[in-house]
Amino acid sequence: MSVEPVTEKTPSLDVQDVQAKDVFPLHTFDDAKINHKLLAWVMRFNDILDAKKLHDSLQRLLEIGDWRKLGGRLRLTPMKESGRLELHVPKQFSAEHPAVSFSHVTEFFGMPIEEHPIARRFPKPTVEPSIQPVDGFRSFLAPSDYPKTLQEMISRGLPQISLHITSFSNATLVAVAWPHTLMDAVGQQDLLRSWSFVLAGREEHVPPLLGARNDILKELEDEESEKNREPLAIERHRLGKIGLFAMIARLLWERLRGSPLEMRAIYLPRKIFSRLQREAENQIDQLSKDTNQSKFISDGDILFAWLAQTVGQSKPGPRPLTIVSFFNARYRLPRLRNELSGVYVQNMTQLSFTLVPSSLVKAPVGHLAVQHRQQLAEQSSKQQTLSLLRTFRRKIETDQLKSTVYGQSNALLMFCNNLTKLDLLKAADFGPAVLSKGECSCKETRRLNPPGTMVMYYNQPVDDDLGPLDSFFMLGKDYGDNYWLLGNFQAQTWTKLEQDLKRLKENESAPLNAQLEKVPLRSVGGVMEERVIHVVGEE
Repeated sequence: MSVEPVTEKTPSLDVQDVQAKDVFPLHTFDDAKINHKLLAWVMRFNDILDAKKLHDSLQRLLEIGDWRKLGGRLRLTPMKESGRLELHVPKQFSAEHPAVSFSHVTEFFGMPIEEHPIARRFPKPTVEPSIQPVDGFRSFLAPSDYPKTLQEMISRGLPQISLHITSFSNATLVAVAWPHTLMDAVGQQDLLRSWSFVLAGREEHVPPLLGARNDILKELEDEESEKNREPLAIERHRLGKIGLFAMIARLLWERLRGSPLEMRAIYLPRKIFSRLQREAENQIDQLSKDTNQSKFISDGDILFAWLAQTVGQSKPGPRPLTIVSFFNARYRLPRLRNELSGVYVQNMTQLSFTLVPSSLVKAPVGHLAVQHRQQLAEQSSKQQTLSLLRTFRRKIETDQLKSTVYGQSNALLMFCNNLTKLDLLKAADFGPAVLSKGECSCKETRRLNPPGTMVMYYNQPVDDDLGPLDSFFMLGKDYGDNYWLLGNFQAQTWTKLEQDLKRLKENESAPLNAQLEKVPLRSVGGVMEERVIHVVGEE
């Protein structure tokens, strides 16, 4: 494989040269052990991009103000027994101590992406709804010598951010990998936007990076007076030791007996989502008449309910659901929401728990969407967000976060991350790096995106899987208002999802999820198909 240049030699970061560096703290929610994993975001561009320009502009961004923090190296604090991490940032980046690890695969530059035996399967827009496999893409996420663990990254003294670019004759795959200790998805959005500003020669538009040394979340927690503090409402549903043990034992048993989880991407055209939306809104209108209350749901609520019900209905027997989802403190605390002087590139994501009784698993999708909206609103108010921050800070500091689960011990546990609000598919504008527009040699949908913008992205741990739980991610809308989703489900769930997508396309009059249990499931034996699975016709 032709890779140029090779990632830099391992630099020395011994204690004696600390004076040549600035030391930044890692805030509590950054340093949580659940964030000690290495993630990669890989973006597909249907253009030929100048890899050097992308690398140079990213490096330049990390030289501006406290954006330098992102170019630092993770180190254990001098009190190693504390297990806390900090960042050592060179006062001057150099070839020996670069801000970014960079690698560029040029071996396939003369080949269309459709002719590459693996890259040809990378998810792309389709005319109709499609379920597309997401496996075998490790070589596009990071170089082969990328560290497998956070500890290896620390011991080798590597930069936090890796930029790995693979060039084809009509497309470019751009992957950015980093430890989750660095930032959350909103931080990634800010990184992409600011990187785009530097690439376009508009450095004056790069917002200052705030909170590099001071933990703004801790400040906000402490500012709230004792009399205004609320107890954490969800705490009454917390599982005790016996309930938690029962849930874990059941999960392990089901994983041993069941088929493996398979990660796939879902492309949901606008016309199909509109059908889902109409169904849910009609159901909610009827619910509002019955309860005499107005109900509001977002696109994310509809997708959440649809996917959660699909998972729940694909499992044997009626069971309650506990759906762990994420919300961002930036949007829930007024001081952060109204911040105009800069951006906080750190981890501010918090957990919410949607507790679904078994009776709702086969109820109309709109009803579950309303329940999710109501429970999320209750758990993410200003006071409840601050209560959650204080509670989870204590759990992190005492290493008890992993044992904190809410709901019923017999519930089906799953994860959801709704990123639609961030518009991540439109966050990067790499137009100034376009060498030429890519021309696809295959039959596909017409181009909708401007030059230098992505057509798809997804994220996953670099050398690990998404874990043992059913999980789904709403990645966002593309430039044609079509949705990209990502799921990690068992074979029977994917089969049920295929059936529902096919019914949505072919039977316009059928109610959503109606009689779905009467459709016989086609066993796929847990085997991932190598081709794109078009569930409703061909391109």
